[in-house]
Amino acid sequence: MVLDFFKGTFIGVALILPGLSAGTVILILGFYRRFLDDLSSLRFKPYLPMLAGALTGTIAGVYLISYLLEHFNTAIMAFLLGMLLASVPTVLNCRHKPLLFFSSIGFKKLVWPVILSAAGFYLTWFIICEPTQTFTVLPPGGYLHFFIGGTLSSATMLLPGVSGSSILIIMNLYDDVINAVSSWQWIRLAFLAAGFVVGLFGLARLLSALYRRYQLAITFLLAGLILGSTRVLLPPAFSFTFLIFTAAGAAAVLYFTRGECRDNI
Repeated sequence: MVLDFFKGTFIGVALILPGLSAGTVILILGFYRRFLDDLSSLRFKPYLPMLAGALTGTIAGVYLISYLLEHFNTAIMAFLLGMLLASVPTVLNCRHKPLLFFSSIGFKKLVWPVILSAAGFYLTWFIICEPTQTFTVLPPGGYLHFFIGGTLSSATMLLPGVSGSSILIIMNLYDDVINAVSSWQWIRLAFLAAGFVVGLFGLARLLSALYRRYQLAITFLLAGLILGSTRVLLPPAFSFTFLIFTAAGAAAVLYFTRGECRDNI
């Protein structure tokens, strides 16, 4: 129960970090497929400790992340980049024996999965993570804006590589949400939460159904989404410090996913 609480805290922090998807964190923790199935079947009880941790991580993270990004931006961005890069082979379930993994599938069967992986990379790298892209629902900062923002961010947060916070940035809503949480604007938060529930349960059923039928293709698509999402974490110029923290982030993921490859999805 305590471990589930801390897992939830990690997920909660990911919810508010641009560039880090909660879906990626769930994949790294190794229960992504089971989570989608339980969510689509409305099985909540096993996740109550995790939910409490997620709420704690989200609220505490609003204050902590603001401080860290302000004072240690380079280190935090580098650490997150390392985590995302190291999570790709874990998502593909081929961290230890990649050549055996690909040869066992057969290269002909990999054509469409590779195409989908490239499409996922293009989507996150050139569209979702494009810093000049903005989309605002009118009225900006209003209740409808918060509801639609909650719907889209929660629907996309289940997709590794697509950060829910990044969607809020694209919608020009991120600062408003951070301010609403920090100043406890209950009505706005209620509309955000309502949209969050709508998006979360709607996409969970769809993803669960797609996984049952197209597991290999969806897996490669997720890997492409993760790689494309690294764009928002890249610095203008690489430094030795940045590379050190990137390696630390990658080492953290490799530590938590150590042991035999397992079916994360």
